[in-house]
Amino acid sequence: MTYEELLVEKAKYPDKMTNAERLEAYYAGKEVDRIPMTMIIGPDSAAGYYGYTMKQFRESLEIQSEVMDKLYEDFGLDDCEMGIGLKAVGEALGSTRVYPDDGMDYLTDFILEDYSKLDELNIINPYEDTPFKGILAKIKYFQERYPDRKVTTAVAGPMTTAAAIRKPEKVMRDLIKNKEDLHRLLDFSVKCTLEWVRAAVEVGGKMPVKISDPVASTTMMNIKHFEEFSKPHFKDLVDGIVEITGFRPNIHICGKSKELWKPIAQMGVNSFSLDNIEDLAVAKEYIGDVTTIIGNVPPVEMLKYGSIDEVINYSIECLKKGADSPNGYMLGAGCQTPMGVPKENIEAMMYAGRRYGRGAKIGELPKGLKDLEKQLGDKA
Repeated sequence: MTYEELLVEKAKYPDKMTNAERLEAYYAGKEVDRIPMTMIIGPDSAAGYYGYTMKQFRESLEIQSEVMDKLYEDFGLDDCEMGIGLKAVGEALGSTRVYPDDGMDYLTDFILEDYSKLDELNIINPYEDTPFKGILAKIKYFQERYPDRKVTTAVAGPMTTAAAIRKPEKVMRDLIKNKEDLHRLLDFSVKCTLEWVRAAVEVGGKMPVKISDPVASTTMMNIKHFEEFSKPHFKDLVDGIVEITGFRPNIHICGKSKELWKPIAQMGVNSFSLDNIEDLAVAKEYIGDVTTIIGNVPPVEMLKYGSIDEVINYSIECLKKGADSPNGYMLGAGCQTPMGVPKENIEAMMYAGRRYGRGAKIGELPKGLKDLEKQLGDKA
């Protein structure tokens, strides 16, 4: 399918509900216009679609608003996520964060070289510390600009926050050599994160929270280390978020996570977003009865380097595996979409969800997918 053909086909399957209307009806057990979808795509990394560098995007709320408007117009994405990402706590405490003009930010020097300095670090103050005070101002600005949209926030999990304060290689070594100190750092990380959540709610009202914790994946550590170090502090973070916001958090774990599905799902999370390295059908069997599963179109192999048809076909396979999950399913990317993903491939995934996820109902395969299977059966 060419891009021109995609645009023609896409126009045949417009959304008939807002995301908020769709989710409310879907979880009430009603049939909705199409399967819920989510994209792990930051407006900053999408700025290039509309002629802006990431530096221009970061420095202008007007440009950010324009990009968000275009993302809604082009893809139907009306998310208003004001997250702190994976590095903000480390930056606020003194780790060095580099912001390229047109690239993803990264950390260089880490504030906690020696655990003797941990007691000298203060819990973050979101109203005073960079970058939090700027994000709080954004929450207020976007709430006024988009009064009909729900603002959400996103935070890093305990292990990932710890790895923004202390060099990741050292955190991994601490699993063996500095166990007591690592627990102290993880506890401190949770307290900092909850301070942000508390401030975000004070400014923007109670809002859903997404937790991303790539350093906690079993790609990075074994299940024994997860149980010993990550799990208790992850539970503290989940419980704290529920207490502050009234919402169960949504979880994304990059990399391998199969061994973590049940322990994390049993904490009472709202959804679990899976990396494309994992199998949606297996996740449905493991945790589909207790939480919504999300995913998991490969962001690199498919969305960045695949063709329009390959993206559509992979999205269909995801729908076949996950759409009838008993506690709900959302079509989405398997991880954050990198810079340089062709705009037409994002549209291809959204088109697949609209056409083949049409007539969705929780716990059932959507009518659009059933129609496709019938057509294939008739041809056979």
